[in-house]
Amino acid sequence: MNEHKDASASRAWRDCGFATKCVTLDVARADATTTTLRVRHKDLCQPSTSNGEDDDGGEWVDPYFFDRGYTLAATTGFCRVWEGAETLCAWLESAGERTRGKRALELGAGVGACGLVAAALGAHVCLTDTRAVAENVTRRNVEENGEGDASAFAKAWPKSARVGAGSATWATLDWYDDIPENPFGNDQNVGFNDAEVILAAECAWLRDLVPAFVETNRALLSRGCEKELIVSFRDRSSTEDASSGKAFASYREVARAFEDAGCVCEEIQRSASLEDEGKDIVIVSITLRERARYENGERANAK
Repeated sequence: MNEHKDASASRAWRDCGFATKCVTLDVARADATTTTLRVRHKDLCQPSTSNGEDDDGGEWVDPYFFDRGYTLAATTGFCRVWEGAETLCAWLESAGERTRGKRALELGAGVGACGLVAAALGAHVCLTDTRAVAENVTRRNVEENGEGDASAFAKAWPKSARVGAGSATWATLDWYDDIPENPFGNDQNVGFNDAEVILAAECAWLRDLVPAFVETNRALLSRGCEKELIVSFRDRSSTEDASSGKAFASYREVARAFEDAGCVCEEIQRSASLEDEGKDIVIVSITLRERARYENGERANAK
């Protein structure tokens, strides 16, 4: 990115209501080339104005505070590339065949690091989040890293831009609402159910989020083409007891919720958190149990 484009992007983000920091990600592609991504997030050390006050001299207020669906959990989508997302990005680079050439859907994308890395590696990704986050953070990072129209790709989502070897676009998906039938408009015949793989990093960290997150994914997994959900989960809990009143969900608690919803969870990587001693980051592949039985030849007379 040249200096002029970088300066323009910085001004655009300030117009969004806050100053930003920029993380640079170098993605090694299968063709031995590298795609450099620039992922911006809210600068928590610097308010929207230099003195932390608005134009009337009062304290600065988050510009999206009163937006529908904008919760405490949603605010984290503006803040940073979280450790669980960094771990998933690294795993995607090492296992590019899991997403390369596929139509992918990212849930709770936030600043969009995972979806953009998957796109750079050759996936065709739609990054989603609640409206305030999707429109004001995810969209901006997709646009900043886009390099022209991607309609030449058969599996590109509508309105996608080229990113590395793949493509990316953005859309709104709130887990507390019904999955929209026409997220890209009535003139498009592509919807979220057409995803071949779903990505999510650090999305179910609060217990209050788990039921909606699980139900949204169960619905997506059960519709359209066969697909898998790849989740990166950083465990922050101090207990696995949901009745304890603790806010953070444990990995086992989330896995049980998926299993109770008819899914199979396969742990594919576990690593120690560098930010939270004694805690782990787990990457899990989740599929529907019925489809897993079918693949294993255990479903008889399926018609």
